[in-house]
This record gives sequence, structure tokens and C-alpha cells, in this order.
Amino acid sequence: MATFDGSIVNVALPTIAEHFDASVDLAAWVSLSYSLTLVALIMVFGAWTESKGYAFAYKLGYSFFIVGSVMCSLSWSIYALILSRIVQATGTALFAAVGTGLVTEVFPENERGKGIGMIVMMVSAGFILGPPAGGLLLSVFSWHSIFLINIPIGLVGLYMTFAYFKLLPPHQSARKMRWAGSLSVSLALVTAIFALGLIKNYPLSDYRIWGLGIISFLSLSLFFRFESKKETALIGLDIFKNRQFTSSVAAMLAAFSSVSGILVLVPFYLERVKHLEPKQVALYLMIIPITMFIFSPLSGKLSDKIGFRFLSTLGVIILSAGLYVMSRIGADSTTTLVAIALVIVGSGFGVFSTPNSSALMGAVTKGQRAITSGILSTSRNIGISLGVAISTALFAFYNQKYLGLANDSDIFVASFHNVILISIGLALLALPFCLIRSNHSPDVATNK
Repeated sequence: MATFDGSIVNVALPTIAEHFDASVDLAAWVSLSYSLTLVALIMVFGAWTESKGYAFAYKLGYSFFIVGSVMCSLSWSIYALILSRIVQATGTALFAAVGTGLVTEVFPENERGKGIGMIVMMVSAGFILGPPAGGLLLSVFSWHSIFLINIPIGLVGLYMTFAYFKLLPPHQSARKMRWAGSLSVSLALVTAIFALGLIKNYPLSDYRIWGLGIISFLSLSLFFRFESKKETALIGLDIFKNRQFTSSVAAMLAAFSSVSGILVLVPFYLERVKHLEPKQVALYLMIIPITMFIFSPLSGKLSDKIGFRFLSTLGVIILSAGLYVMSRIGADSTTTLVAIALVIVGSGFGVFSTPNSSALMGAVTKGQRAITSGILSTSRNIGISLGVAISTALFAFYNQKYLGLANDSDIFVASFHNVILISIGLALLALPFCLIRSNHSPDVATNK
């Protein structure tokens, strides 16, 4: 639901902008408001779920999502649509935050990788189906249809929640929600991501960037102050002393940062250098989620048998190899080489992601699963945002540096090569974190 809705809206942004006579920057807030809401709320909702239970999170999440989808379809202005997307994303954050934690709860330890692989497979399916579904709906109906299609899906999800979550054991928890820590970490994350998004348009000396940076730093400092005291802690700093937990989070940040950059730049290469139509470009962008759809469940199932270390390390090596192939692409290269590079990148990412997530979830106690699931999702979003910010900022820098080259294609390719080399470095940063952790989960699964 989360990835399908995010990717289907991106296809419709030009149509929405035209309908409301909105600028590109303003229309982009239809997606940006959704993303920022997810970043702000996912970790908080993970902690809230620990005190309220999974059934509560899914019931409230689907309710918000359905209401938000109705509001989106009825929006009379671009501002109303942006507000409606925030409501919709609030629902998405509730069930996106705890999906991996729920899988860890219901699957036995020796099948955890298999269960998480299925989750990653469904996440990939959302990315695969969103763009073509959006294109099909827009070719037949108005842009309202991309939100209306969510309503029956949401109702089915809500029905299944009431029908099947009663099979879970009754939720019992003495945990209290710490709202002070929740607000401080949400503000820190949103301002940091927003500042990163502005880097490509403004210099670091701009008051908007350093102002947001200061707010983020102060909010994060306040969050750590709350975390240092047991009576006010949202998560507790002790969890970060767990080497398997911290190494898995660090590996995820590095891997997602390395991949997100190429997802931004490859479409521009295909359109501006190879002169492909947008509908052709969309087919290439489906390659990574398709390969992840194939390899993530296989890697997860295998990790249940042989452990995390080998597969996550192998995944990073394959991912880095795919990025290296991408760095050799020039103005005269065939699009087949682009497709091959994307297949290798997607395969490596699929092999890496499930064992790494399984290692993360296996590193914590039963009482920490929901909040850890939220941390996992938040780390993924931070990695994506960080990678996009680094890639776009570097690309703009190298564009200025290579202005003396013969033509625009040469400038693009020269800049593209340098950014991909940086992406390889980011991917390789994940290697030591994959190697230093244990190969199997410590015996914490039954602890409270």
C-alpha cells in the first residue's frame, strides 16, 4: 500500500499541476508532504505500537489512510490536496512502521528471514505496479482515480485486520508513550531531511539550510537528553550499545544512500542523453524493484539456514559491482548496458536487504520489536534522502566544473561518472558493518 501509493502519485504530478495551474515546485509538495510525514511519524508510531499493540496500529492506520484517500479525491485546490496527503501519510506511517515487527512476531525465529523477504517482496511489488497502474488510470480517467483506487484496497485491509488480528495473543504492555521525545525526534528528522532537500537549490551558507540545520541539531540534542533518562526515554540509548543492531542500521544507511542517487540520475540520463520517452524510462526504473521482488525472498529464506553475514556481504559486493558497471556508461553506450547495470544493482540490493533487516530484528528483545521496526523504516527513508541530497548536490557541482566540455551530453556523462563513483564508496562503507556482526541472532527473542 505504502509504496504503491507513493509511486502511483509521482506519475500523476504533471497532470495534477496542470489541473490546479500550480508550479512544478508547488506540485512536488504533493509527494514531499507525504514523504516528510512518514519520516516524522514512523519511529514514533513504532514506539506507540509497543504500548497499544499491532491491531490498534493497523486499524487506526487503515482508517486514516481511507479517510485521507477520500479527502485527496475531493480536493478543490493544490493546498487541500497537500493537506489530504498528510492525513493519508499518517495512516501509511502507522502500518508501514510496524510491518517488519509484526512479521518477526508471528514467524518463528528459524523462518524470520523468509517472512521479512515476503515483506520486501510486497514493498517491491508496490514500486513495480504503481507507475503502470498510474499511467493506465490517467489514460482512461481523471487524476482523482489514483486516489479513489485506494479506497476499496483500504477497506479490504481494514476487514482483514478485524478478521485476523484477533488470532494474535492479547496485547500486554506496561510501556507508556513518551510524547516529549516523540516530538523532538520528529522535528529533528523533518528539519534535517528538509535541509538536505534544499542543498541542490541553495548554497550551504543560505539561511534556510543552516537555520533548519540548527533546529534539527537542537531538537536532536533535546531528544538525546530525554533518552538519557529512563522516565522520559522513548527508545532508550541502551539499544544502540547492541553491536548487531547498530551495525545493521549503519549498513542499511550506507546501502540505501548509494542506490537512491542512481534512481534520481538514471532517468535524466535516459531522457537527456539517450532521448527516450518517459514511458520507456519507466520500464527501466522497474528493473530494480523487479529484481528485488525475485531475490529478496530467496535471500531471506537462505539466511534462515546459513546466517546473515555471508549473504549481506555478498549483496553489497554485487551492488558495488553493478554501480561500477553503471560508472562505465557513456554517451554512446547502449541502453542494454544500462539495463544490465540496473539488474546487477537490484540483484545485489535484494540479496543484501532481507538478511540485513533480519539481523536487525533478531538483535532485539520481543518488547523492542515494534520500535525497532519503526527505526528500520526511518533509517531506510533517511538513507534515501541522504543519498538523493548527496547525489544531486555533487551532480550540480560537477556540472559547473565541466561547463567547458563540448556539449550537454558530455557534461552530463562526466558529472554522472563522478557521482556514481561516490555511490560506490557509499556502498562499500556497508561492508565492514556486515562483517563485524554475528552470523546468527543472539538469544534475545524470548526476552521481554
